[in-house]
Amino acid sequence: MEPLGPDDPEVLGPHRLAARLGAGGMGRVYLARTPQGRFVAVKAIRPELVGDRNFRIRFRREVEAAGALGGRYTAPVVDADPDGPVPWLATDYIAGPTLAEAVSEHGPLPVESVLALGAGIAEALISVQAAGLVHRDLKPSNVLLAADGPRVIDFGIVRAADGYDLTRSGALFGSFEYMCPEQATGEPLGPEGDVFSLGSVLTYAAAGHAPFSGTTAATLLYQVVHSPPDLSGVPDPLDKIISLCLTKDPRLRITPDKLAAACAPGGVEQVTGEGWLPPSVTASIALRAAAVAMFATAPDDVLTDPACGDAPEPYPYRRDRAGGDQAQEAGPCAGDRAPYASDPASRASDRAPYASGPDPCAPERAPYGSGGPVACEAEGCDHSAHPDGGKAPDEQRGAGAPGAHADGSPGQPEPYRAASTGHRRVPDRSGPSRRTVLAATAASATAAAVGGAVFLSRRGRPGGRGARPLGPAPEPAWVYRGDPLLQAPAVFHKGAALVKTRPGNLLSLDLGDGSRPTWVYTGISQSPTPAVLTFDAVVALGEGSTVIGVDPADGSERFTIDFGPDFRFTTLLGAVDARFISVIGVRLQRESGEQGGTTSTDTVFGVDLASRRAEVIPISPEDVGIRLAPVIIPGYFVYADGLRNVTARDTGSSGVVWRHPVGYDLRPHLAVLDRTVFAIGRELQALNLATGKVRWRVSPDDGQFTSLGAHGNTVYVTGTDPSGVHAFNAATGSRRWFCPTPRLNVDLPVTAGPSAVYVPAYKNRNGFYAIDAARGRLLWNFTDGVETGVNDWQLACDPSGLLVAQHYDRAYGIPAV
Repeated sequence: MEPLGPDDPEVLGPHRLAARLGAGGMGRVYLARTPQGRFVAVKAIRPELVGDRNFRIRFRREVEAAGALGGRYTAPVVDADPDGPVPWLATDYIAGPTLAEAVSEHGPLPVESVLALGAGIAEALISVQAAGLVHRDLKPSNVLLAADGPRVIDFGIVRAADGYDLTRSGALFGSFEYMCPEQATGEPLGPEGDVFSLGSVLTYAAAGHAPFSGTTAATLLYQVVHSPPDLSGVPDPLDKIISLCLTKDPRLRITPDKLAAACAPGGVEQVTGEGWLPPSVTASIALRAAAVAMFATAPDDVLTDPACGDAPEPYPYRRDRAGGDQAQEAGPCAGDRAPYASDPASRASDRAPYASGPDPCAPERAPYGSGGPVACEAEGCDHSAHPDGGKAPDEQRGAGAPGAHADGSPGQPEPYRAASTGHRRVPDRSGPSRRTVLAATAASATAAAVGGAVFLSRRGRPGGRGARPLGPAPEPAWVYRGDPLLQAPAVFHKGAALVKTRPGNLLSLDLGDGSRPTWVYTGISQSPTPAVLTFDAVVALGEGSTVIGVDPADGSERFTIDFGPDFRFTTLLGAVDARFISVIGVRLQRESGEQGGTTSTDTVFGVDLASRRAEVIPISPEDVGIRLAPVIIPGYFVYADGLRNVTARDTGSSGVVWRHPVGYDLRPHLAVLDRTVFAIGRELQALNLATGKVRWRVSPDDGQFTSLGAHGNTVYVTGTDPSGVHAFNAATGSRRWFCPTPRLNVDLPVTAGPSAVYVPAYKNRNGFYAIDAARGRLLWNFTDGVETGVNDWQLACDPSGLLVAQHYDRAYGIPAV
């Protein structure tokens, strides 16, 4: 903490600056006092960056992203002015050093502190991911150590995981030592990248060094991508936990919820209380708190405008470089300002709710009207057909002329003013919460081009028939809109779709008219898998180790089974039979019967709902931390294991029936049809369910197979070169047809119904495509035009063929083809 210098302002917005906390590439951070006497940290960007249009957009996205977050382990935004001549944002002031400062001054942290640190940061990442964000720059200097736990800060390069980025061509954002492999190689970056960075941060906390090093940037990036991490000096059990974070393949990394459970089996709050840090770091926190207390008695001569009641006006003067006073403009009354994260629904009300498909040549709008189009991905796109050579409307209007940017920022830096009309105060958010709305992306999403047919180019195969128009997407029979939906497809029961929403509701939507739920049950967990129908109930997980059964007819509770404090259930995998379900969780093993010290084992449980017992099925060490996506059918539990085998377990004896090696390219999702297991690696393989023997195999002509689904006597597989869907006879492997498509999201399975096949588009704002199951013809593209970051489309067909398509906070009932 340093005194203000002659080039520092005395106020930013309504906040009076007290000291300089630090400086970085983006600007300076100040300790400031609000008119109500609250201390905040105010970040102001550097004057030379004020005129950089892209930087302004990035900063505005940081404000919106940080404001969308909640939870105890992030520093919430309390006020912001991203559009002012000197943009700034204010967050709660956290009295404590950064992890980088603490380790540099006092050495590595003890094991207990690192475990608490890992649990707290994992909880922060859960909040980040729930808001549809990826942090992208998690490092020791972006983690504050407070008396009551860590805080993740600095969302300067955060992004929605939707492919939109403002980096320059060839530029890398982030810190190389803490970067994940996919970020280092320029591949698409998802939430798993933050988990890898967290592993690097924990290595630094435990051993005092990063897990990767190099004398040059190129060497360091090579180490991140190809070399094993250096965990020397990391004690047990931290080395095992960190290894699960630092897996090169993002699909095999531990998830934040499992990481939090591994670090703090009894809950994060139990390990981040008083004494979670060593005395030397605690003393450093106390010194910072004492320094801030000095400013609490400083005179506060805020001027108040009687017309605004008690709302303080910004300070009317600042000190210039020469030490004199310079008048500046006062901002509007605080009471007249709207919260910066206004309701996205109200801002999106004028959008088309659905469309027949996006114009393949339409420029992709960056958030906040930033203007510039991106490269058109559709082949055969004739940019000359667009007015003004394909420029975005803002460019056609001359928005890029000197003195005016499309986002409203000035062309050149202007003299400092304390506030702007864009200054928007953030409403107070007390208590822990996990915000699930990324206001930035939801507010800026625009409906895809509506009207007219969309033409696709059939490509990649000799004899292609050229461009063919898509038909119009069907009108939804109904649209439900409510709380954000969990990332799990619907399940069906007697004419109803059962879906799960945040913060923990189970809904029944009538397939005839699902615009309003027929019943709502409140109190389930946010397990990211569908509910299951078994034991004459809709079964879902509750909090802790509870299993809940709900009557599918009226939503009344039939049973709640609590398995006690020695268990925690995290993911419901499926129903084994009429009385057994399978779940993932941890079993806590207490030392000497004491309630304090515990160890945990990642476990698959077979839960007997009739006898109310949990049969523990310890999974293999190589499977710890991977995302199990099993197919569970009577007698068999089939999944892709951590050593890239297809493994079949007997659900009765819990033993391994067979393992079939596939190799590095094994995809996590499998399908089972007519006693045959289908798996994708370098080729599509059909395996005998009883023995694991290969029945047939098919290799792609080019590219690779990526995801699959099955229905009737056909297995459907997506491919990459060319992009499209292949259909094979499930019994023989003979090819039925191939349908070219635009680029697809190959991380999601194919959804197959009796008459159509549905595959999600690469970017979720482009919706999904329908393909005729009999002829392999691309029928139509459905989208609501809304970009929701990592909230992908979830698709499910009922036996009649009606499709329930879920997207963020909406569910659409789409008639059968």
